[in-house]
Order: sequence, then structure tokens, then C-alpha cells
Amino acid sequence: MVRDPLPIGTHGVINLARIRPKVWRARTNYRDARGVRRNITAQAPTKAAAEHKLKTKLAALPAAGAALSGSTTLKTALDRWLDGLDGLATNTTRNYSLWAGQASTALGSLQLRELTAGTLDAYLTTIKAPTARYNQRLVLKMALDEATRLGALPHNPILATRTVKGKKKEVRALTLEQVGELRRLVAALPATRAYSGYLPDLVDVLLGTGCRWGEGAGLRWQDVDLGAGTVTVAGTLIQKGGWQADTKTHEPRTLQVPSFVLDVLRRRHSEACDGAVHVFEQGGAPLAYNSARNYLQRALAGSELEWVTWHVLRKTTATFLDERLGLAEASAQLGHASEAQTLSAYVARDRQAVFADVLEGLAGA
Repeated sequence: MVRDPLPIGTHGVINLARIRPKVWRARTNYRDARGVRRNITAQAPTKAAAEHKLKTKLAALPAAGAALSGSTTLKTALDRWLDGLDGLATNTTRNYSLWAGQASTALGSLQLRELTAGTLDAYLTTIKAPTARYNQRLVLKMALDEATRLGALPHNPILATRTVKGKKKEVRALTLEQVGELRRLVAALPATRAYSGYLPDLVDVLLGTGCRWGEGAGLRWQDVDLGAGTVTVAGTLIQKGGWQADTKTHEPRTLQVPSFVLDVLRRRHSEACDGAVHVFEQGGAPLAYNSARNYLQRALAGSELEWVTWHVLRKTTATFLDERLGLAEASAQLGHASEAQTLSAYVARDRQAVFADVLEGLAGA
């Protein structure tokens, strides 16, 4: 009977033998990344030491543990995929790790060859929230794509599962009247020992720049040029770990700020403690997202603006610029790679009104 070859990157049974007094030899066959079967040996004074020495040699081989096969568990495949992630924002990597951990808890003991579209689809249907289901399908697809590329799977079974279809949310931005009401509400929240009263200034900076919360709240004084009236977005605050010297687009951008933002920056600069790093600090440390979110919710509680989040301010800036200057300018301010991204997720447009204005041109035909 012909034996199946060893999977790539694995070894066979370790054989131990005493070849002379106080000399033990450990030997095994190993199949490298090229498919070549190699004999690996190690010698030591004792049986246990010889086995340990051989295992150490196996672990040091370039392909050891790197290959995947049909017998590899999904947990191992997910871990391998996570280890290979590079060049992603810290929050993105953290999210992928969280979602992969959830998939691993549910299905991690299954071997790759045991994964079928039916098994994966049944798991995904147990997840009721569309966003959570989408995230699970996303990490499974990426991890199994890699397993397929490495030859562990003939095809990616996740591709045959039902895609997650969610209703596209309408982009919602503040009107000028609502912006005024927002300013009034956040200004009314009293300062405490735990809250220094930074909300009004932070709202103005975010509205006047279109920055993401982490970019605006994480502005450093070294990135502010009060003379030129500019700020350079060179990094962002992350939920755990403080400031990160990178943005979501991996490219810094310099923005000319309006006078009301410049006034905020000049005042805060004159009031800043010696050695202050960030424009917005609480107790000498960068702002914490959860804390800032909670204070905003507290300020807006019971009002008609309870629905407003920090990200709504970015959408408000985009909509305001789109209406007055155009989509290209709004996209440039937000730092988007394409106008389509800005239009799809950040600009609130009354499409019927836009169409009606254009069609008015037919009136004199």
C-alpha cells in the first residue's frame, strides 16, 4: 500500500536509538517547502536530550510550521493569516484579531478539509446582526483565501455562502441651525474634575477640518502652525494605545483652517501647560474615545440631536463643502482617495432636488 506523502512543512515519527554508550540519536523525515523529503538527525548524551535537540532543529527550519494542509485546523489558519498582516492601521489589525478570535471559538477545531459552504453558511446565519455577520465572513474569506493560495484547499468554500446584504444607511448631516444647537448643548455641559470642558472646542475643530475623531482629538502642537493657519494631520488616537503616527489613509495631509478654528487653537495654545503634546488633553494625557463619546451623549441627551455622533461632524463638513464648492473639494478636505467614497458615505444630498435643478434647463426648449 502506497503511503500518502508528508504534508509540506511537516515531519514524520521521531525514531530514537542509542548508537554507542552515552550517545543517542534522534531521526525523522521532513518534507520541505519544495516537497523534498529530507532526513533530519540530532545526537545528544541522553534519549530525552536527543529528542529535544531534534525538535529544536525542526522548529528552526524555514518552512517548519509555515505550510498549511487540509488537516490544518481553522484556528491555525486564522492565526497564520493574522501573523502575516502588515501595513494595516492598529485599530484595523485589532478588529481583525477580535473577529478572527470569534470565528476560531466557533469553528477553530475543524480541519480545513472539513469546511464546507454549508458548515460556514450555517455558522454565519447564527449571527443576527448584519454588520457582525459581514465581519465574520470577511475574516474567514481572507484567511481561507490564503489557505487556498498555499494549496491547503482546492477552492475557498466561503465564496459559496450567502453574501451579507444590508440596507444602505442614509447619510445624515447637520443643518446650519442644528450646528448652532449642537454648540449650545455642548457648551452647557458643566466642567468637572474628570471633564475639563473641551467639548465646544473639539466640536469646532472637527467641524472646521473634517477630521476623523482620532485625528482631530489627537492633533499635536508640533503639527499646528498658528502663523500659517494650518494643521497637519499626521496621526490619530487609537482606542487602546494612545497616539499612533499614522492615519487611516497612511498619508499625512495639511489643512488650512477657518478663522474660528484658528481662534480655538490660539486660545488653547496660550492656556496649554508647559510640555503639553496634544491640543486636547485631560489630566496631561490624550483624550480617551469612550470618555469623549460619553460626554457628548450626556450633553445631547433628551434633545433632538441625540442621534449625533462624532462621525456626523465629519459628514456635516463634507456635505457643507459639497453644497458650496463641489464634491472634489469635499473629498480633498476629508483625505479620501476617491470622490465616490465621499459621495457614498459622507455627503447628504437631496438627489431629487439636484435632478430637478438640472431638468429646469429643459423649460425653454
